[in-house]
Amino acid sequence: MKKFLKSLFVAAMFAGSSLAAHAAPVDLSNASVDLTQDLLDYSSGELLGSFSLAAGQLAGAANNFFSDKYTFTVTGLNDLSALATSLKPSPNSGLVMTGFSLGNASGILFQGSPDLINFTAQDQAWTLKSGSTPLATGNYFLQVDGYVASAAGGSYSGNLAVTPVPEPETYGMLLAGLGLVGFAARRRKLQA
Repeated sequence: MKKFLKSLFVAAMFAGSSLAAHAAPVDLSNASVDLTQDLLDYSSGELLGSFSLAAGQLAGAANNFFSDKYTFTVTGLNDLSALATSLKPSPNSGLVMTGFSLGNASGILFQGSPDLINFTAQDQAWTLKSGSTPLATGNYFLQVDGYVASAAGGSYSGNLAVTPVPEPETYGMLLAGLGLVGFAARRRKLQA
């Protein structure tokens, strides 16, 4: 009888652990993508993520989530601007984006925010800008977070752009050039 109870207890533990494992959230994240070459060639790179659920996987915040990373390296000082969107025609469809951020080895540097001025809530548009704090030379990552809201899955897309910030010497040369043009114009006016 004791042996039977032990076997029954072990079977119940295995059944419980398999149910718990099935109900656990599933990380659907895509592998990291390096955008450095695109930024070197075009000053911008595309963000793309598409998700579908396997049989038996449940949609919703408590079940399936993703946290995709796009890595890149910049040299010099650069301004950054990024946008990610995911069309969500109804509350129970597509993807729900829950975060959009920029970070490096030190942690998160900038948090993005939903853009409800230029886009509708259905567009799920998140923007991120470096603003008055340009990025210094180094390695960075852009992270898109969210979850699958429906069994049909969904996708998001976006763009990351970096623009070199002119160095102070460039402004000095610009001002000197404008001064020379102004001097030449004044001299011609006086000679005429």
